[in-house]
Amino acid sequence: MNARIAARIPWLVAAALLVAGAALIARPDARDALRAADRLFVAGRYHEALAAYRPLAPTLPVAQLRLGMLRALRGEHAPAERALRAAMQRGLDPASYHLALLYLGRALADSGRDELAGRTWLLLEDCRTPAACALRAPGRVLAAEEAMRRGDYLAAEAGYEAALAEPLPVAWAGLAAYRLALLHAPDDPAAAWDALAAPPPRPAPDNPLAAPLLPEPREGPAQLAAVLRAPEGQRQQLLGQLYLGLGLYGLAEEQFVRVDPHGPEALSAAAYAAYTRWRAGDAQGGLARLEALVAAYPDEPRTRTLLALAYLDLDSSDAAREQIDTVARLRPGDPDVQLAWANWYAARREYDEASLAYGRALAQAPTGERGRYALLAANFHLASTYQLCERGLPLAELAAAALGAHAGAQTTLAAHRYHCGAFEGAVRAAQAARAAGAGPDAAYYLGASLAALGDASDARAALIAAADLAPASVWRRRAEIVLSYLP
Repeated sequence: MNARIAARIPWLVAAALLVAGAALIARPDARDALRAADRLFVAGRYHEALAAYRPLAPTLPVAQLRLGMLRALRGEHAPAERALRAAMQRGLDPASYHLALLYLGRALADSGRDELAGRTWLLLEDCRTPAACALRAPGRVLAAEEAMRRGDYLAAEAGYEAALAEPLPVAWAGLAAYRLALLHAPDDPAAAWDALAAPPPRPAPDNPLAAPLLPEPREGPAQLAAVLRAPEGQRQQLLGQLYLGLGLYGLAEEQFVRVDPHGPEALSAAAYAAYTRWRAGDAQGGLARLEALVAAYPDEPRTRTLLALAYLDLDSSDAAREQIDTVARLRPGDPDVQLAWANWYAARREYDEASLAYGRALAQAPTGERGRYALLAANFHLASTYQLCERGLPLAELAAAALGAHAGAQTTLAAHRYHCGAFEGAVRAAQAARAAGAGPDAAYYLGASLAALGDASDARAALIAAADLAPASVWRRRAEIVLSYLP
């Protein structure tokens, strides 16, 4: 071989390797695309993340896992279960496998299979790596949440305590501590205070991929703190009302029963107890209690009003009418009596009479309360679509003017204007609602109105925001329908 050529061979090889390496660097990497999609997911941009994961799922099991996670968050239980199980069967690393178990339990619980969900979360206890074991405590929190929802308060308490015994991210620990405070509040207010105030005993790093499963306590801790500060004689009643609002019917009824039967809150507590039984699904039991209270206190209008609502719930409209007639005689000129009549007519689908009753309630309302009554009336027209634009829209305008920067009033106004074709006004009202802290419904009406005005770009952004704010809601489904028609 020519010596000069031989000397050049190493350089040629090196050059070829450099070219090949450059080609590999320039080639799109599915893992890069997965990381980009994960950034969308962590940012709460679920609509865009779904589109980003779809083309990756056939080749990457972890991308199929992400699709299952998103389906679970969107309330698509069966597709979520299929995607999660398929990803697990294809092969995942231990941390990803346990993340799949966490979301699979959520999808199963949301579809009503509580027992199977519990067994799924129990599998998280068998973990072999630190990354996988980090999901064990969040799984205990989710299992405790389901026990709390079922009314199995002993199991819930044990679950939250077991979760807090492990390293737990701060937000998860805060939720578990708040729930324990709720459970301790009736018998040990001091322990409840300690649970609310104590820092997380063993904080762990956040897992942003698991964070969307964390329930939002919202204003719950502040409400509980206010109840705990109340005078002891009022605490049972206030705790019962707090539990009732949270859907913790067993705890609520227990507190109402504890109220002093000879004290000033006795009748109110008994009525609340009956109402709680009704809300818990025991319609006949709640009805019997309310009928007994009305018999014992025939001149108490609040109890008769609750009994009328119970009769309406059981389609006993004649019995409900008798109660409302009596309340009207007891409290002539009370606007809430007209609201009761409005509910009675609406239950019978006599919408014109219901609308007139709302009008009478508004006319009888004190000046400072007119906005609230107008909003109730406007929401009736929105829900029933009866004379939405003829009667509903003026009421929505009145409510928004009276209540100002009120998220609900501005959202209701945006909805009326949108359905009545006043799209520019709907945009203004929806923007005001969003500024006041409104949720996905206001974002939907903003996007739908912008779409009707031909502003596809801003409409798309607002509709995607609506979908992302409540991925398991009707607003996400409505937003995606409008998105499908955008150019």
